[in-house]
Amino acid sequence: MPYLFALLSGIFSGSFFIYFPVFSILFALTPSLYLFLKNKYLSSIVCLILALTSIFYVNMHQSKTLSDENNKTIIFEGYIIAQSNNFYWFKTTEGKTIKIYFEKPLREQKVYEVECKRIEEHKNPFSMISKNPFCFPQKIEEKGHLKFTFFDSLRNKINKELKEKLSGDTANVLIAMTVGYRHEISNQIREDFQKTGLIHLLSISGAHFSLIFTFFFLIFRFFLKNLPYRALVYLTQYMKPSQLAIILCFPIVIGYFFLVEPNYPSSRAFIMATFFMIGVLTERKSLWFITVSIACLIILIIEPDAIFDISFQLSFLATAGIGFATDIFKEFKDKISNRLVSYIFLSLLVSISAVLFTAPIIAYKFHYLSLISPFANISAGLLIGMILFPLNLIFIILFLITGFYPFPELIEYIAKFSFYVMHLLASFKYSAFDVPAFPLFTVFLSYFSLFIMVLSFYMAKRWKRRILLSFSFLLIFFALLIGYLKIKEEQNFLKITFLDVGQADSSIIETPSGVFIVDTGKTGFESEQFLKAKGYKDLVALIISHEQRDHAGGFLRILNRFNVNEIWDNGHTIYNIKAPLNLRHLERGDVLKVGNCEFTVLHPYRGFYVSSLTKDSNELSLIFKFKCFKREYLFLSDAGKSAIENLPLEYLKTDLVKIPHHGSKHSFYEDFYKSVMPDICIISAGKSNPYGHPHREVIEYLSKICRIYRTDIEGAIQIKEDNFGNINIQSFEESRFKPYRDIENLKKMFILW
Repeated sequence: MPYLFALLSGIFSGSFFIYFPVFSILFALTPSLYLFLKNKYLSSIVCLILALTSIFYVNMHQSKTLSDENNKTIIFEGYIIAQSNNFYWFKTTEGKTIKIYFEKPLREQKVYEVECKRIEEHKNPFSMISKNPFCFPQKIEEKGHLKFTFFDSLRNKINKELKEKLSGDTANVLIAMTVGYRHEISNQIREDFQKTGLIHLLSISGAHFSLIFTFFFLIFRFFLKNLPYRALVYLTQYMKPSQLAIILCFPIVIGYFFLVEPNYPSSRAFIMATFFMIGVLTERKSLWFITVSIACLIILIIEPDAIFDISFQLSFLATAGIGFATDIFKEFKDKISNRLVSYIFLSLLVSISAVLFTAPIIAYKFHYLSLISPFANISAGLLIGMILFPLNLIFIILFLITGFYPFPELIEYIAKFSFYVMHLLASFKYSAFDVPAFPLFTVFLSYFSLFIMVLSFYMAKRWKRRILLSFSFLLIFFALLIGYLKIKEEQNFLKITFLDVGQADSSIIETPSGVFIVDTGKTGFESEQFLKAKGYKDLVALIISHEQRDHAGGFLRILNRFNVNEIWDNGHTIYNIKAPLNLRHLERGDVLKVGNCEFTVLHPYRGFYVSSLTKDSNELSLIFKFKCFKREYLFLSDAGKSAIENLPLEYLKTDLVKIPHHGSKHSFYEDFYKSVMPDICIISAGKSNPYGHPHREVIEYLSKICRIYRTDIEGAIQIKEDNFGNINIQSFEESRFKPYRDIENLKKMFILW
């Protein structure tokens, strides 16, 4: 037991060693130190060696992973497992999933050799980084027909039958629950699962394996007990019929593991199911936390980077929460005589415990918490997990045996009713609440308090347990207090965040009076992520500087996902939808006041003309100056030299300039910068973009007059100003952990964008 925890503590410590070497070593030495204090010196030395070996192993693996990620070109062979519009998901021969964007149609059941350029993730706070690479193909060559393995053929046969017999939503949900493919689930259904806290039903988990095991165990045991007497006596000379039934279940469970899409939750569930069957077979009971620890250790030895994967974290945390709840229930079950009440109490306790163990990470990563989850689990959860899925599983087994999938209408009816109940719960006003972004340290403190709570339950009695529990609740209180105070403190600042949207533009202005978006980038996805993470639903104004796609491509996304009070544009924007009623066309001389903040429009103006002028011309870009407290900020969008030359000089003095047109030399006008004399220059550009932005001559000049910040190098950049005009500047790159700096990185855990 101590050796197991020594290995785990070493792997955990090794994962963070590069950023917190001192703290990691101290944590890794905990099992060894505990044994040393118990005078078990030999065991202490063994634990020390195991922990240090684990740290070394993880660091070696991380070096190899970093080398692979630095390789920008990906070459693989694989086949299509899902597609949506021009996006294709490939399963490679190595078992990895890679997403590509390709405008020409590709055929299923074909093997392709693909050479593609890896797309680097934009560097923004709150961005969800996928573990699966995404790339643009440079070369695609068809290699022939796909030769499916037995399990691939079986999986495709199941998917095809469900899609043919059931409606889209029902089929896609049941495919996810049966074989693990979740790529084609609609956004509405996925959102309902998330809001009700039932998203775990879409992952292959212990419930799936236990259901498979129970179903076949009962069948095998029934047939064994009904064998002719002599055959039964012969087969059960050395073991019971139930033990023989378990042995027959092993190939079924192993086969199901190979059938489903491999991921961390399914791997964890398979390992735990295997140990459970071995325990029953040998008539030895094992503690749940030992089984969970072994499953965790096996996965982390094979793939140490799994510790950073959100599905791995949530899967093991939820399992730990369920195990902890069942142990708590054992102390109360004798006091509850009614079996129905006992079952309901256990269901609620398990659900609440699982939510408690996963809540800090869900709140930090996804910025919401489900309040209705315990009730959803005993209503819609029971319908889907205990009726719909088992029935579908039985029908699939019959289909694989007979070629006939019975009663699809019944499955459809149960599914639609379950989805209706789930949607009803998700639509409840207080089913879930948005959690604004909070510091990482709050997450750390929350899990430390949970660790103390679990420790007190298993290792302390009476007054010691009460002291530890009190300390645990105190830590939770401080964790929440730190998060709350940090959020309240930030609300008094003016914050302007220049997002990394590649070769495009998008900025978020947060003021005490409300929030504004200046351009959306090509998709609006980055802006949406940032605003949702901050808990914003209402926008004072969406400002569109001009209608080119790199500035207005996400217009509809923002309009559909937020309550936009007004839209401000340059007066030359043409909308492909019905023109919004709350639309303002701005021109020079307009001054808009919102609370203490003021927008002064400098361009365009009536009568402005250049020979190359068109409706989407850069020369017609909206140029405005913004001021809220003491400092002034000048936004130039993609303005060309002609537009800049015509700006009124008396309005140009400013503290910060958003450099026009991604730092292009064609928008550079030296006299303008002599008049402005900015302290800070912000350039939004895409890394390694084909235009060479920002141009070298522009950078050389600007470096002499201002501090330059570039989104292609530093990622998102945030300017924070207080009431007295004091400015603080932070970039995404600066906020990231740096190697071997414990104290500095600890301070960064309090950063809040």
